[in-house]
Amino acid sequence: MQYQRRLPNAMGPVYDQMEERDRLDGLMTTGTNVLTKNLFGRLRAEPLTAATTFNGNMELEAEFLSLCLGIPNIHTDAIAGVKVSIGVLSSVPAADYQLWINPENNEWLDFTIDLPKRLGEERPSITYIDAAALASVARTDVANGRTLIIYRIEFPANSVASMPANNQYYWRGSKAPRVLRTSSQAVQGVTTKASYTNQAAYAATKGGDDYAVVPVVQYQTVARGHQVMICGDSIQEGIGGDVRCYGAMQRSVYELSTPDRPLEYFNAALHAQGPDVYSRFLADHVAVVRPTIVTYSPWSGNDVAAGTGITPAAMRRLKASLGRVFSSLQAAGLRPIVLLPEATPVNTGYRNVGANDQARRDYNATWLPRVSGGIVIKGFAAAITGGRDGTGQDQIRDGATGDNVHPNDFGHDLLKDTVKPYFQLLLDRVA
Repeated sequence: MQYQRRLPNAMGPVYDQMEERDRLDGLMTTGTNVLTKNLFGRLRAEPLTAATTFNGNMELEAEFLSLCLGIPNIHTDAIAGVKVSIGVLSSVPAADYQLWINPENNEWLDFTIDLPKRLGEERPSITYIDAAALASVARTDVANGRTLIIYRIEFPANSVASMPANNQYYWRGSKAPRVLRTSSQAVQGVTTKASYTNQAAYAATKGGDDYAVVPVVQYQTVARGHQVMICGDSIQEGIGGDVRCYGAMQRSVYELSTPDRPLEYFNAALHAQGPDVYSRFLADHVAVVRPTIVTYSPWSGNDVAAGTGITPAAMRRLKASLGRVFSSLQAAGLRPIVLLPEATPVNTGYRNVGANDQARRDYNATWLPRVSGGIVIKGFAAAITGGRDGTGQDQIRDGATGDNVHPNDFGHDLLKDTVKPYFQLLLDRVA
């Protein structure tokens, strides 16, 4: 509701906050017990000449009742005969660069699936195994720790695996926000379990970080929380500097998530792509993920031209893509909270748009707030905006970028501070 503002202007921010609270209450979801983890957005195709198995230890957000793995395929052809094994763990090795290769009680559940070809350019298919009757076990290495799974994915010879396009650098070792340790070996490690022997995470023989298949994991939890679906370009995917798919959105989720009130995310953002592509990626998978919260960036710097800035054609694509998101949610029978981050600046040294940067500022100030189907993340752009050059183009705040376009580690933390309050408010209201 709108409040009649009869008191002095100093009370304006209070009224703004009350109106936003009421708006959120009117849209509030009660959360979900079905969570889907997808850590990496954009994928690349990696040819395999020999049969190869990928082994991983992964941390999930809460105690689970059952789960299933989804195997992505970004290749232009289908891949038959991919074998998958899954088990549970009670611990991970103390050494950062080591992982377990056998589950608790040596109990594996095995599946074989065929992967259809990609759904479109930059849009992988994701094929899920049947739900595994495999409940989580308590951690023995840390008190009140999150649950752990172990997986193996065996690709046949002369096939193609789908791997994180921007690698796993930020996710390795003890600094990782969650346990994710991966290794690979050119053996049929699902067909013959004992043939897999590589316990060295990030094996140097294939470049370390850049050689892994990381599955999507859908799991049914005891605790109730929220499922977030993150969609946009590289800033939403969480790229910049040393950061690999752990930016402001992802940090906001995992810094607030607890085993009793879990927050999980599906990263549907795509580095170097525009809204016409990444909105389709969301549409491809939203009916399975069934998010209770969506963060969607209608504006992408990838659709902004040097010199002219954003064109009328690009604005039409922007609006049509946002419409696709709303239509996809409606078609899936979903009513999540949709959070809309403001458009952030880029430095003149990366893309010189000069006075045409005013179009971005107008978009943030006047157009985006008119979108009644979403809630604007206020202050998102200001968090990393520094000065303005002589032509009228805003610059990224000093120290907040390393390449003049993406936030670096510090920049993502600045953005995170504007996002977390929205997630916290929603998490506090889970029924």
